[in-house]
Formats: sequence, C-alpha cells, structure tokens
Amino acid sequence: MSSLREIVDGIHVQVAKIEAILRYLGKLFMVHVAEYNNVCSQLNAINRKQTGSLAVCDLSNLVKPEDIITSEHLVVLLSVVPKYSQKEWLSSYETLATYVSPRSSKKLHEDNEYPLYTVTLFGCVADNFKTSGHERGFQISEFEYSPETQESRKQELEKLMLYQNTIRTSLLQWCYTSYGEGYLTGDEAHNSMAPMSNLSSQASFEPWM
Repeated sequence: MSSLREIVDGIHVQVAKIEAILRYLGKLFMVHVAEYNNVCSQLNAINRKQTGSLAVCDLSNLVKPEDIITSEHLVVLLSVVPKYSQKEWLSSYETLATYVSPRSSKKLHEDNEYPLYTVTLFGCVADNFKTSGHERGFQISEFEYSPETQESRKQELEKLMLYQNTIRTSLLQWCYTSYGEGYLTGDEAHNSMAPMSNLSSQASFEPWM
C-alpha cells in the first residue's frame, strides 16, 4: 500500500493536470466563442444595412438601373433627406450648386424617417453639390448600379450564414466533448484520493483533551 506522502504527491500531480487541462480548454473555448461572435457581428452589420432606416441601409436593393442614368457629362446622385426637411430639399436642391438639372429630383423610396431622392446634375459640380447638401443635413452620395456587386453581396451573406451554423454546431460538439474529458479527469483525481481515505479510516488518533 502506498504511503500517505506518496498519495498526497499523486493528488498534487492530478490537481496540476486538471488545472492545465482546464486552462487549455478555457483558451480553446474563448477562441471558438470569439470566432462565432465575429461572424455574428458581421451578420448583424449586414442585417442593419438591409433592415435599418434609409440613413444606414444598403440602397442597392431600392435603386433600379433606370433610376441611375449617366452620360459623359451628367451624373445622378442619391440624397437621403430627413422627412421634416422634404420641403427644404425640393425648394433648394436646384441651388445647391450650379448646373443642376431643373425639376430632376425624383422620390424613389420612403420609410418612417427618410425619403430617398435622386437628382441629376453635371459631374463637374458633384463634389460642390454634396458638400452644400451635407451642410443642410442631406446625405448625398454617388451610386453605381452593379448586378455583379449585388450578387456578390448575396453570396457573401449566404456564406456567412452557413459558416455561422457550422461554427455553432462545432462549438456545441466541442462543449460536449470537453465536458466529458473534464469529467474523466476529475474522476481520475477522485480515484487517486481513495487510498488516502482508506488510510485515514484505518488510522487511530488520540482524542483531544
């Protein structure tokens, strides 16, 4: 039978082993969780662009090819206007820069907070127009319709969603496996303490006076 010292030393070895395994499993867990959270953040950002207000969403799903007509000299800009500023936009957009096409602004879409307008002007004054519009609270931007870009974004979303499900499944499987490994390791430590329990039950101690 092993001596008490040998049993205690064996317990120390088992405890150190358990601590090392738990630290290792903890680091792996954090890596898996960080990877999963990163994918979720990307999906949330895409979702905000698809479901958020016109001020933050992706406008490519709202704009049709015929809405963006460009030529050698003319460009069409998009303007997201606060709903309370629609009258100001319609009465002032022709004066935000020179060479703005009169009565060219057209409303494409509207949500609860913003309408989306187009405006046609000469490309040489586009930067001045955007600067003047931003000063009045209008979000003005250029837009190039590209079916290839839309298809690429769709594929990216599908890829991320598939990857998220894959990581979730892998993480759950890893948790089940790691729990089993931790349980077995703890069981080994328990078995190593059994001889000390037997020794203590056989030992005789003088009563305290």
